[in-house]
Amino acid sequence: FLFQGLTQDAKGRKMSKSLGNIIEVNRLLEKHSADICRFYMLRKCSPIDFMNFDLQELNRRPYQVLSTLYHLNRFLLENAEYDNFNPQKHTLEWTEKEKLLKNPDFWLLSELQKAIKEYTEKLETCEFNFALAVLEDFVIETISRLYVPMVRKELWSDSPETLNRRLAIYAVLWHVLKTTTILFNPVTPYLSEALYQKVYKKLDPTLLESVNFESWPKPEEKRRNEKLEEEFQNLFNCVSLVYSARQSAKLKRRWPLNKMVIVSSEEVCKALQKVEDVLLELANVKTVEYAEKEPDYVSSEEWVSAAEEGVKVFLNVHRDESLLGEGLMRDLARRVQSLRKELGYMPTDILEAVYIAELEERNIGLVQPHLKEMEELVRAKKIHLLVERKEIGAKWHEYKLNDKKVYIAIS
Repeated sequence: FLFQGLTQDAKGRKMSKSLGNIIEVNRLLEKHSADICRFYMLRKCSPIDFMNFDLQELNRRPYQVLSTLYHLNRFLLENAEYDNFNPQKHTLEWTEKEKLLKNPDFWLLSELQKAIKEYTEKLETCEFNFALAVLEDFVIETISRLYVPMVRKELWSDSPETLNRRLAIYAVLWHVLKTTTILFNPVTPYLSEALYQKVYKKLDPTLLESVNFESWPKPEEKRRNEKLEEEFQNLFNCVSLVYSARQSAKLKRRWPLNKMVIVSSEEVCKALQKVEDVLLELANVKTVEYAEKEPDYVSSEEWVSAAEEGVKVFLNVHRDESLLGEGLMRDLARRVQSLRKELGYMPTDILEAVYIAELEERNIGLVQPHLKEMEELVRAKKIHLLVERKEIGAKWHEYKLNDKKVYIAIS
């Protein structure tokens, strides 16, 4: 049984007919799922506290958390089916035997063990709001905002040579997301059952009949690596400083830069070197240099910096034509991806052709060397860059690019 304090309206007033602030349960559930309402009420406050029930809050964070969990599962299913992932064959044990896992995978698996432990402990002491805070952070931050960006680029490839690595990523996501779905089950039983049936049993028909028959997850100490977690926390702190420095120079995260310098203690620098490939990918910088003292050359106008807690990051903001072209290509790729989604294409669908028109000749010249990479990014066989629009048998869609209009069509 869940015993809560008095439920009040969004302004903290007692609900009454005279104030007209009563929320009728039947009408509430006509508009909002039981899972959303249950998640909101458990996450909102401690069970013994008065709860200010706010419909606007209900429509925001709970939807974000549960929709993120849904879309992560959809992301796994679509990509796994495309590469013929078999969860009975491509297990975590298989990935370890074949030595296919990388630091981001080990980090995520370690974070999962921590989340299982903390979540279970909070549930057992009836601290439901703190328990759901653990799951919320794990889904939104750990998986969606951190892990997926670290491995997404590896999933863009269709090369047979990298197939096993892609299958290893699916094995990690399968294990992590399936476990997370089970952890959500007491709070969101309808969503958990739907995901279990439409994702996990679809990929593996030998699974139990229902998510309710699954055993409660237990943390595996052999997969917990606190040292690695600490190293990745240093990495994320550093990447946050890179974003701050970019913001001060008004440089988008999508725009690649040539070099950064990290000034910190020897211990921090060595820890960052262990995850340097991930650091460069997240920071979107080509090279990195480590130092315990600030080099003299970073004092020029070409450099911007950001600092916090014993770490200082310097970014070289000069962009040559190659970097300008790659940045412009990524801006255009983002708009093509947006159009793909708008037109209902699956992420794994291969487009026959993409047309981009009303580009300046100089911009066409900048983007041209990066077309092959762009074709991989947007999954297109051919991309055509045009100065003017022409009849191509497909509808043109207007987008803004640096205060100018460009037009994109997919056929």
